[in-house]
Amino acid sequence: MITGHEGDLLHLLDASLRMANGELPHVDFMTPIGILGFAPVAGFLALGFPVGKATLLAGAALLALMLPVIWWVAATRLSRGQAYYFGAIMVITMMAVVFGGGASTISLSMYYNRWGWSIAFLVLVTVLFPPRRMLGEGWIAPLVIGLGMAALAMLKMTFFAPLLPVVTLLLLVQKQGGQLLKAAIIGGLVGLALLGWLGLDYFSAYIHDLLVVMQPQSSRVNTGVSLVNVVASPRTIMTSVILFAALLLFRKTGRMNEGLAVLLLAPAFAYITYQNWGNDPKWLHLMVLYIWANLPEATAKPVFALPARQVGLALIVASITFSFPSTYAMSTTPFRVAVADNASGGAKLELRDGISDIWLPEGQVQRIIVEQALAGWPALSADLAPVEINGFTFPDCQQKSLLVAQYQGMAKEIEAVSAARGRPVLVADVLNSLWLMADIARVPAAAPWYYGDSAGLANAEFLAVPLCPVKPILRASMVQHALEGGFALREVRRTGLMVLYAVARSAE
Repeated sequence: MITGHEGDLLHLLDASLRMANGELPHVDFMTPIGILGFAPVAGFLALGFPVGKATLLAGAALLALMLPVIWWVAATRLSRGQAYYFGAIMVITMMAVVFGGGASTISLSMYYNRWGWSIAFLVLVTVLFPPRRMLGEGWIAPLVIGLGMAALAMLKMTFFAPLLPVVTLLLLVQKQGGQLLKAAIIGGLVGLALLGWLGLDYFSAYIHDLLVVMQPQSSRVNTGVSLVNVVASPRTIMTSVILFAALLLFRKTGRMNEGLAVLLLAPAFAYITYQNWGNDPKWLHLMVLYIWANLPEATAKPVFALPARQVGLALIVASITFSFPSTYAMSTTPFRVAVADNASGGAKLELRDGISDIWLPEGQVQRIIVEQALAGWPALSADLAPVEINGFTFPDCQQKSLLVAQYQGMAKEIEAVSAARGRPVLVADVLNSLWLMADIARVPAAAPWYYGDSAGLANAEFLAVPLCPVKPILRASMVQHALEGGFALREVRRTGLMVLYAVARSAE
């Protein structure tokens, strides 16, 4: 039973089923998420599992692959208590059925962010913590670092890019140039193997998709919250205080390298959190371990006029406290999923291929709620020019959160148009999931989650323009690309949900 982020659920379905049907991310459809973000789910879908079980099994399979590495990192670098804490956090993060935060929802959304944090923890604990036991250190450590960084690059670039310079500098400061070279060679060999397997076109397309999302006009430059708010809003200011206090604690007690590590990690943590929806500071768990492993001696000189060891313990307690809502939400969701009575008050998500084992609250598949400005009051999209096609001006309204009902309704209406049945239909909105719900073809090169460019437009035979879109700015962007790109739009059908246009080159 999914109780939140059903739009992200449709995004997951779209991208993973495209892969299960033989499409390749970036080459066949547009997305800034790397291939590792969808391939594990797509693999289980290809084996015949329905989407809910496929997603849960994907996380479990990756965790199973990680378990030997988790054991090695814990056994060689952490005390017994630290090892149990680290292992518990890794299992909770990989097996959760919610992105984090403090919400009580069940959601398959943004799971790749949790995967990213887990891989990053393996790499950073290997780099930050000196070995207590020498157990294959010469090659296992570079393998963990090199393979981990390569995995982040193929999962989500917003983890890889900020952590790469930090990991490099930390290894150089620790005089671990040999380990850095080995890790770079391992990562490079992985890159070459992927280049031989996926081809140069894949990587050029991946870079293109990343550049599209980075453009100022993109709808996804950030996840909706500014970097300043991530660092210094009333909700997050204490996490920044913890980082700053840890930096001062290490520097004041003579642990200069540890202080430098916190200084280097702070902007990387802030940027990753800024780029992850929900802005969940999961890095607090790493700070718990790092301060715990480097607690000042009882005889250390005071810090902030307080015993240094007590300051360290206070920072550990504060880190656990501020991360607890997220940890609790993630740790309880697998059990809540297991005991949920889906049929009670739920409606099954109906998909064309019958691969759904997803249930939604009935209201989410039976109601469509829109927001519209009252007459005489400023428009909702005052900063956008009215969307007009062939003399028809679209209303200034917005669909509010219950995406499944609107998309299912549009899919049925399009399927009823004989000329559009079985043909590729693009949606001028945030999602392009109609092909999952009716006899409609998926659009080659379209974006499962639309970011504001012309992705898929050249391959669409029809364009569905919602009267009340989820994202008015994306409706305006797609229509603008169509009108300015030499496409003629001929109205085929107008309903209470959308206007369907046949798409052709003006020259045709």
